[in-house]
Amino acid sequence: MGQKYKGNGLVGGIGEGAALVTSDGIAFNLGVDEVTGIVIETGHPLEGECVAGRVVVCRSGKGSTAGSFSLLQLAHRGLAPAAIVNAQADAVITAGCVLADIPLVHRLDTDISAIAPETALRVDGTAGTVEVTGEATA
Repeated sequence: MGQKYKGNGLVGGIGEGAALVTSDGIAFNLGVDEVTGIVIETGHPLEGECVAGRVVVCRSGKGSTAGSFSLLQLAHRGLAPAAIVNAQADAVITAGCVLADIPLVHRLDTDISAIAPETALRVDGTAGTVEVTGEATA
């Protein structure tokens, strides 16, 4: 068993995948292509990366309330993140995770920058935990 972090679970469920980490926020409405799941926001640190099946670790969401529906569209296309971990979740991300059934944890007992990109994570939105299950693959 690897490092385990405790936070506040906002949307229950279990999600596992490789960490996609940024200290920036993500705008799911205009910053992520709903057809491909790829981050398309020009200049974003994750530009060109795909969110599908990954654990997205970021500061918060950003943008308009349409981001909630973008998460739902991604889920309907099988392109949603496996889970989301925020430093501080906002209403848009929270609503989107509820609609799309994506586990969501925020306010970890560590800075999100402690999570290395591509680290295998298991997020338990019910317990509010994030567990490192494997080393970074890249």
